[in-house]
Amino acid sequence: MASSSIFIYELRSPAEINVESIYSRLKGYPEDENTYFNLEMISANELLGEYVIVQNAQESYYNPEQRVFEYRIVPKANVISFSITDGFLEIWGNKTSANKLVFELSNLLAPISINSIEVTIDTLLEKLKGYKLKVSKVCFQDFLFTEDIVGNFTVDLSSYGDAFSILQKYNDKISSMTIILYCDNSSIKLRITAKGRVTVYKSRSSMDDEEILFLHQILLNGGEH
Repeated sequence: MASSSIFIYELRSPAEINVESIYSRLKGYPEDENTYFNLEMISANELLGEYVIVQNAQESYYNPEQRVFEYRIVPKANVISFSITDGFLEIWGNKTSANKLVFELSNLLAPISINSIEVTIDTLLEKLKGYKLKVSKVCFQDFLFTEDIVGNFTVDLSSYGDAFSILQKYNDKISSMTIILYCDNSSIKLRITAKGRVTVYKSRSSMDDEEILFLHQILLNGGEH
């Protein structure tokens, strides 16, 4: 199953943020063969994009004639997918890639500032009260088993009757949790850590507009600016 971390940022500016203006500024990026943007305006308020970083890398290959492994230099691309919608920047990938894109956009879009939205477990649990979900694996840390025994452990709560009450009761001890959210006829599996990292077990390209909107409602309303 494909999975990717999702990072969400709020765009702040002294003036009103205009996605079409951001599109125009990024289109003017002085690209070369090593770094460039692929951009698509979905609507007046939504921009989809890719920031592509091409770097040379050494790879080994087998030469059957010489019967040895040899090396060659090949270009490899790191494609960082992102979207900008209604004043929010959303990046799918890993933390290193997200930081690279945020750094580049911060320079290109000044004076617009890019501020991380941290998703905390306690605020997310408060938000999830009204949603249909299934709790799967939960990792607890510094859990008091008995008076003199403290430790970490992982438990699968998928077959437990009222798993949500366990999350609420011990939310300050949760280091990570995996949940399945139900959205009409589909579902979205998420893993959230106490450090605010969110992993979606589904690629963005395989999610329809309704699922993306649903995910935004959960994460944005469950996050702290």
